[in-house]
Formats: sequence, C-alpha cells, structure tokens
Amino acid sequence: MRTRWWKRALAGALVVGAVAVGAAGPLPDAGAAPNNYVRMPDGVDIAINVRLPDSYVPGRTYPTLFEMSGYDGGSAENGTLVTDFGLSDVPVLPANDSRQLSERFNGEYVTVHASVRGTGCSGGEFDLFSWKSAEDGKYIIDQWIAEQPWSNGDVAIMGHSYSGITGFLVAATQPAHLRVATLSGLIDDLYRGITYPGGVANYGFPLAWTGAIRPAYDLLGGAAPGILREESEDDVEARRIRCANNQLTKRRVIFDDPIVQGLGDTDNQWFQSRSLVNYASRITVPVHVTGAYQDEQTGPRGPTHLWEKLRGVPKRLIITNGDHNTQNPHSAPEAVWRDRKDWVDHFMGVASHAAYGGVADDRTSVTVLLETHRDSAGELVPNGRIDTTTFPLPGTSWTKYFLRAGGRLTTATPAVTDAASSQYLSASRRQAYSYQAGPSFGPPFTTADGPDELTFRTAPMSTATALVGPMTATLFASATTPDTEFFVQLIDEAPDGSRTYLQRGLLRASHRAIDATKSDYAGSVLYRPWRPHTNPQLLPENFVVKYVVEVFPVGHVFRPGHRLMVKISAPPIIDSFYAYVPKTLPGVNTVFHSSTLRSHLTLPIVPVPALGAALPCGAQEAVRCVADPNG
Repeated sequence: MRTRWWKRALAGALVVGAVAVGAAGPLPDAGAAPNNYVRMPDGVDIAINVRLPDSYVPGRTYPTLFEMSGYDGGSAENGTLVTDFGLSDVPVLPANDSRQLSERFNGEYVTVHASVRGTGCSGGEFDLFSWKSAEDGKYIIDQWIAEQPWSNGDVAIMGHSYSGITGFLVAATQPAHLRVATLSGLIDDLYRGITYPGGVANYGFPLAWTGAIRPAYDLLGGAAPGILREESEDDVEARRIRCANNQLTKRRVIFDDPIVQGLGDTDNQWFQSRSLVNYASRITVPVHVTGAYQDEQTGPRGPTHLWEKLRGVPKRLIITNGDHNTQNPHSAPEAVWRDRKDWVDHFMGVASHAAYGGVADDRTSVTVLLETHRDSAGELVPNGRIDTTTFPLPGTSWTKYFLRAGGRLTTATPAVTDAASSQYLSASRRQAYSYQAGPSFGPPFTTADGPDELTFRTAPMSTATALVGPMTATLFASATTPDTEFFVQLIDEAPDGSRTYLQRGLLRASHRAIDATKSDYAGSVLYRPWRPHTNPQLLPENFVVKYVVEVFPVGHVFRPGHRLMVKISAPPIIDSFYAYVPKTLPGVNTVFHSSTLRSHLTLPIVPVPALGAALPCGAQEAVRCVADPNG
C-alpha cells in the first residue's frame, strides 16, 4: 500500500537530524524484513536483507545465495521508491531492485542481499570495487551467514553487473563457506575494458554511471527506502534509525573518486587494483560466467577474458548477442537462466545435474548462442548453438582477410600490381549510434559512406560462414598528425544492402606499444594484445607504423549471399552508451595494403552449426541493423 511520500520524507529527515552517530541496537532476527545489519570488525555497519525460503520450515537448515552491490542491497524487497511514486515507466530510474536476481532461488535457498560499505544503509567509506568491500563480503559469508540457525554452511554467490563485479572480488577472497558462483555483466579491466579501450577516452557510460546513475540507484534503491519505506515489523523504527545513523558515517577519499581517476589518459595502480583480471587466479570455486557481445554498459571484452583467466576450477561460459540485460537473470533467455541455476544447484547439492551442454561438471565448458531473438511469444531464444570446451573455440581457423585495392576484402594476399594505399579524413566523428534511439537508428547521420572512412568488403559468401571469438585488425598506416585514433567496425552486409553492425575495436596510435609476454595467443596467433598504456609515443609525420587493433569478440553467421564488411574511421562521438572524447587533431590517415604492407583482419572461423531460418534485419536481440545505409 502506498503511503504519503512527504510524510515519510519528513520523518526520515527528522531521524537523520536527531540520531547520534554510532547508535546501534542489537542485531534483529535474521528472518526479518529489509535493513538488518552486520557489524564488521572495524565497527562499520553493513546493511543486509534476508529472505527465508518460500517453504521455510523452522529448525531446518538451508543453503544460502549471496548478492552484494552498491545499489539496494539491505533495502531489497522487489521494488524501489520509484515504484512507490508511480514512476516505474521512466527508463533511467530503478523501478525494481536486485531481488529480481535471486527470486527464482527462493524456493530452496535463503537469499541474502548486502549493500557495500558507504552505500545504501551501510556506513563507512565508499571505494569503488575495493578489496575492503570484498573482505566485508567474506566476513558476512564466513562469520555471519555460516553461523545462522537456518544456514547449512554452504553459500553461493550470484551477481550481475555491479553485483557481478563485486561477487567476483568476494570470491577472490576465498571464503571458507563459498561453494560456487554465477556472474554476469563483468568488466575485466577498468582501463582497457571500458574507460580507455585501446587508449581511446570513453567519457560516456563510465563517468555517467559513476557521477549520476550509481548514486541515483544507491539513493532511490538503497538509502531512501531504508529510511522512508513503512513496514509492519516492531523493530522497523530501530532499523530506520540505524540506517539514518549510518548516513552520517559515510565518507570517501577524493583521490579515489572514479571521476578523478578516469580523467587520466594512462593506466595506473588505481585502475589495476580494481580490475577483476588481476584477481581471477585467486578464485578456488566453480564459476559460471555469462556475457553479451553488444553489452552497451559493461562492454563485450570482460566475460570471455575473465573466463579464460580462471584456472584450476570448473568453469562455464555462455556467450550470446544481446544488450546488458540479455544476461541479467531476470530477463535472460530461459535456457541461460535455467543453466545458471542448474550450475548453482549442482555444486550446492540442491539438485543433481550431470552435464551442461554435454560437458561434465568437473571440466570447462562453453556454450555459444547464435542469433538470439524473440519468438512469436516474445521469449528470447537462440537460432543455433555451439557446445564445446574452450574459448577461443577448439578447431578455430584463424583466417586472414586482406585489405585490397578497390575496397576489396579477400583471403588472397595483395598483388604487386594492386594500388598501394587508401586515405581518409580522420576528423568528423559523425558515425554516431545512440543506444537510446534503438538498434535500427542511423541513416543518414550514422552510416552513409563518406570521405571520413574507408570501406572494404568481401564478395558475397557462397556458403554460411561462422565467426566466433576475438579478432584483430592489423593496419599499416601513417598520419599527418602527431597522434590519431582508429575505429574498426565489423559489419554484415545483406543482399538488400542492410547492414548489421557486429563489433568494433579501437586504438589510439600513441598507445600502440604491445607487451608480448602479457598478450594472449592461440599457438602463434595473437588475438588479444596487451598494452602498457603508460608511456604514449607520438608519431613522426607520415611515418608508416604497424598497428594491431583489438576487435572485441563476436559470434555471428554470415549467410549465403551476405558480405563481410570492415569500416575504418575515427571513433564516433556516440557509440551506443559510450562517448569517445577526441584527444587528437584532425588529419589525413593513409592505410597501406600493398604486397609488402599487408593490412588485414585476423578472424576466428569455426564450423557452422545447425541453424533455424535466416532472420530479417533487426531481429537479433540488441544487434544494430540499418536497413537503408545510404539514407
């Protein structure tokens, strides 16, 4: 039942003003409503929400599902203040909280949601993706959950996006009672994966999330409901007071603020201490990872990379086309959701599932979902799938497609008689795509051909060709400016001219240095270059340099009659939710494709699985397709 919001706001304000810092009552019963608290060894309160199983029987013990983030956590109860105020149709506001992540587990599990320190109703210092917050999660698992009368001592971690990243860090602390994790929406490297991909400044989603979106979710989903929402329990006032009291203990160090750190062009210890890839080797429990190639928020690089870096544990990867929420347990395809729960159930002993995609639980396994789309009932379903054991996929044929004269793209190397180079103006930044406007938004603003890009395409495919995995674009190029930036797009061009934009890669020329000892190879094939990003080197004018551009993973089948197209340009101002701020001067770039300077793509070709009927332009979930590219 809705209450008068102004009364709750007034009451909350009075509580905040009247309660003394440090007041804390006894820990409420674990089965109570939102906003219970666990006191950390350093005295900081961490707000938690506990929900007992739907069929809870007093005296029995149950496994626990644990989720921790900086949104709602201790205030999680399926809705936020936005819902109370009737604003749930506003897309940028949090209408539902993280209860939707765990609601399907309520039949067999105790579910516990926690707010990281400095957020929601938790006190203490907020520090984004910090090891200290991860240690708080470990403490809650081992020293609180495991000691509760309803706990059987077995804990699973589940998380998506913020809570997925936090959950990965918590797992890396090696809690004694942790048995398994299922995680999605992950960022592998805060610098390379999202804030500065290829050294190119992305001041879009990372800074918008840090400066506005995360604080809004924190306030509307975590802090405000903990103080304002009316409940019926007798100890509700004590919990409100404790929440309000904790607001007064919150603090942060300005030099640890992500906005401050995000304005620096080079990599540093702040980024690396918060990058999951540096903690993957510490995880000792089975991990299930889900990712989406078109993830407009946390990006497409993280899930596969992190899965590769997990060592010595059972691990599972599901990768599909789709946006950030395609991997969210609340809105993912049923097959993905069921797979995640089956994985947790198996290792928690709740149910026995012998295999996933035909691969035993004690081994690694990978499922690639192809052409995920909505069926006639509106459900997300794949049009095909590949089940295997490694990523990149075993048996991948790493195939070079060479840039050729006349805008051709072929597997044959350039001939001596071919034109040696092509030029484009690296200046306009006009190839923009706004995610908010939908995946078909574009012509003529975003896709019309022009002098500010180069386009190369293959002949029409004679048979279906599947590309699954990470890619690179090797460009021999010169620039008229001391620095330049490359944006490489991989596109499927259909016989009717429609273009499906599959993936992209970026590189700032001054950040071109590669550390081969930290890069990833399949045999002798470099598929993920690792760059120090610490000592940028400017370019001599018109000096030819070899650049290896990392192109993020993709999973796509080119149907017969379709062409593979690559576009090379300056990074756009808007790229989905990303915003690439120009840091180089306009100039003319020359890309060489001669018999000696062989610019090319290195693509992962795999056998084509059985597929359903071909999908029309725009049918694949969240994959941008422009039906009339020339407007």
